Amino acid sequence: MISVLIPNYNYPCYDLVCDLHRQFRACGLPFEIIVAEDGSTRHVQENSRMEKLENVRHIVREENVGWFKIRNFLPTQARYPYFLCLDSDAAVVRNDYVRKYADLALAGETSVVVGGKAGLPVCPDADHSLRYVYERKRETRLEKKKGFCTFNYMIPASVARSVRFEQELFLTYGHEDTVFGILLKRMGVGIKNIDNPLVHSGLDANERMLAKAVSAGENLLRIYGTGRYPELAEESRLLSLFLKARKFRMRWLVSFSYSLLRKMLLRNLSGSRPSLFFFDFYRLGEMERSARRMEKGSAGM
Repeated sequence: MISVLIPNYNYPCYDLVCDLHRQFRACGLPFEIIVAEDGSTRHVQENSRMEKLENVRHIVREENVGWFKIRNFLPTQARYPYFLCLDSDAAVVRNDYVRKYADLALAGETSVVVGGKAGLPVCPDADHSLRYVYERKRETRLEKKKGFCTFNYMIPASVARSVRFEQELFLTYGHEDTVFGILLKRMGVGIKNIDNPLVHSGLDANERMLAKAVSAGENLLRIYGTGRYPELAEESRLLSLFLKARKFRMRWLVSFSYSLLRKMLLRNLSGSRPSLFFFDFYRLGEMERSARRMEKGSAGM
């Protein structure tokens, strides 16, 4: 009935697999759980214990191929008509988590069903404060969240195998899931949000989150610049704000203000009480920097 697909890179996901396995056994429905190590160099031996569980496959791939390729690989290994796609740094917090998805699959659900994300109850430490605050105030609140999230969702296998990504757009990190959501909408596939979250237990440290924010902003500009995904302006608040600044000839003000405030922003965002307003301005300022580098590179060609 359901194939659980979990890409993994250097994360201990044995407990997640055990919790899912226990709930599937209780449901009494056909299932398989497939974990693919994407060139992991840590926790592989620890995760290999899952191979002793019935209907669980642990695939160790020595080469790290990244988000796009590993998520394309997993469906080729699956056999059931529904895919439950999860990030490996998730944790089950509800006893009926699997049952909620299973009931929808039994009813012949044709939409993509997004279960959502729940934040950790407390921040682990000051070094992870930015990711913790961002998830609590943005990603765990559906009224605040824009774009598609691939952290925890179920998709009909026929739909998953019909989505066609342009691989060259995803050589660097950023907005793969946003584009995935756009492609689903273009195909006329419904996207349904339900209250069935997993907890995100693998928070990025502040420094890493800031670096990923810069990469994501640059990739967002690159994808939008191809002209093939105009919907990104509606799916991303950040891109919408950047385009408004460009439209009203205010990019110089963004650039000037950011150059003055950047050090102060970084101090706040690396501290124990980060401001999401400052984080948004940091991302906008870095997007402006990326845009100017890309424009200079284009002019020099």
